Amino acid sequence: MKVIELTDEQYAILETAAAKGSETLDQLIARMVDGLADAEGPIYYTDEQFLRALGADDEEIAELSRIAATDE
Repeated sequence: MKVIELTDEQYAILETAAAKGSETLDQLIARMVDGLADAEGPIYYTDEQFLRALGADDEEIAELSRIAATDE
């Protein structure tokens, strides 16, 4: 068995997501892991990883980050 530590905020987010889907927290996490295992192709955990995979350089990523920040 492995243990993952979460902040109270992270745990609450997962609890809320599970409740919205009428699932237990264990069911939600199992479904998430299954989805990752079944995913085809690469998985990008950040926008920067995705943009780099598309060939963006540091300058382009910085510009896109500035644009995104002004849209919020």
